[in-house]
Amino acid sequence: MKKLALVVLISASALANPPSQEQQLNMMLSMMESMGELDRLSQCINLPTQRVKQLLRQTYTDCGMGDMMADEPDPAYETCLQQSIVRHSGLPASRWQECETDDDDGQDDPLLAELDALSERIGEREPTAAEQQQMDDIIARMQQRGADDMEQMVKGLIAGSQGSESSITLPLYPQAQLLINIPAQGEIEIGEQAYATLPGASFVTTDSPEQVLQYYRQQLPDYKLHRSSLAKAGEVALMQHLPAGFDYAKDMGRAFSIAHVYIQPASAAGQKRLPGAKTLFFIYYPPAS
Repeated sequence: MKKLALVVLISASALANPPSQEQQLNMMLSMMESMGELDRLSQCINLPTQRVKQLLRQTYTDCGMGDMMADEPDPAYETCLQQSIVRHSGLPASRWQECETDDDDGQDDPLLAELDALSERIGEREPTAAEQQQMDDIIARMQQRGADDMEQMVKGLIAGSQGSESSITLPLYPQAQLLINIPAQGEIEIGEQAYATLPGASFVTTDSPEQVLQYYRQQLPDYKLHRSSLAKAGEVALMQHLPAGFDYAKDMGRAFSIAHVYIQPASAAGQKRLPGAKTLFFIYYPPAS
């Protein structure tokens, strides 16, 4: 059985090598529920949403989460998923395969098709003012759809992160609300350089950046205060150690491999998550042993 949904791949890529399979599974299912993927599968397979959720839990408990980041799926793992979902649901594998979203349900993107048709009609000539306006409108709708999809994915990540605070090994600010927690070590590529990354979590609070900084300076007295040469007002980091010549903005790849707290004023997006939010901060923490 192929992956049941793109969101499964999203959650797996964000949670490689998590502290526990149970936590990873819970976060994946929360994301799928928040993003409407469980409802989509429910309607497609004609089973109640909670039943679909239960079936997925049983299936991934049987087979494990697997390496969903792999370029090619493991045939043995795919077979396990297929056999398990069939066994637990009593439905044929073909029924589940019909509901997969790997190929966008085999449907063309209507906005892209509309744009292609318009471009073909215009050909090599300059578009008229009306045609240019129509083209701009299609592109704007595509951009808005992308923004909406990203917002929905962020909501799913936030929903899936709730309740995972116990995995964070650095002190938690008392008046903060958890946004996203990725309790996993991973890797990030900046330019052509790959960097190892620590687990990380983001928070918002209605307290000021100065209050958050004061708390962490008390809780982490050995951490070093660091302000990047390109930092804006209110942006500051408390680093477990500072390599020679280190500058956060210029050495962000290295920063993600060092335990630290990065504090900054809350943006409009942060205030949207928590009304009255004044501070957004990130904790990059050593994984639990």
